[in-house]
Amino acid sequence: MGRYIKYEIKGSYKFILGVLALVLILTTGIYAYVDNTDGGSALGGSFIGLSFLIIFGTLLTTFIYIVGSFRKELYEDRGYLTFTLPLTGHEILGAKLIVAIIWFVLLGIVIIGYNAIMAMNLDIVKQSMDGLEITVRAIPEIFNKETIMTIILMGLGGISTLILIYLSMALGRVTLKNKKIGGLWFVIFLILSALVGYGQAKIVALVPYYLDLNTFKIVSYESFINAIEYSTNVNLFQVNDAALLTGNGSQYILNIAGFIYLIGIMVLNFILTGYIIENKIDL
Repeated sequence: MGRYIKYEIKGSYKFILGVLALVLILTTGIYAYVDNTDGGSALGGSFIGLSFLIIFGTLLTTFIYIVGSFRKELYEDRGYLTFTLPLTGHEILGAKLIVAIIWFVLLGIVIIGYNAIMAMNLDIVKQSMDGLEITVRAIPEIFNKETIMTIILMGLGGISTLILIYLSMALGRVTLKNKKIGGLWFVIFLILSALVGYGQAKIVALVPYYLDLNTFKIVSYESFINAIEYSTNVNLFQVNDAALLTGNGSQYILNIAGFIYLIGIMVLNFILTGYIIENKIDL
């Protein structure tokens, strides 16, 4: 499995480096324009707007590229090599996921880190050392338990979605007697996403017991609502009067059953996808 991961990284690193180079060049251009321009201009505004669109497009292209790598294994000749390797279906899927996570984490760290460095070097920032010190002191407050849990949930949600896409592709490959209908997987993905989302909503609504991330005590949604006055709300996977993660900026609660459901669906989809790859794919 380790060798297969290295093979996947070797086959995709040039594309990832190209994406990073393009994003960093555009980001540098944006900050250079902001730092050296007192007043805005139509041309400068158009440049910034176009740059943001290109950055978003490159990140979306990266996601499509990573997803498309698995699709090629199922629908193109390269699958003859991959699926004849001495690896189980779960090892192949696990390697794909590990490489995808590596690239997404790398992109996130580099882009966020580079933006932070560029922002710190803006003249408007350097001229206010007091503001800079306040910003540095505020970092521990920003990365608190609630922020970390939000990042974890978003990460798990992204991984779960990626596995669901892989499952949809595998199901699309083995449906209709293994006929290679390329667009079928997307229809399957939409249906499965709706079912998973509906299940998430029902679980969260039916079992309204939450873990208070400040005290680590179990509380009900009603008691939480009655105990606080909302100012700035953060709600992930919100449905009606319930959400997987909800808070008001100072106190956050995590739905216990919804979190277990998220993990369970992710594990179940992984097991099912690996089984289909190993036992149902007819090359």
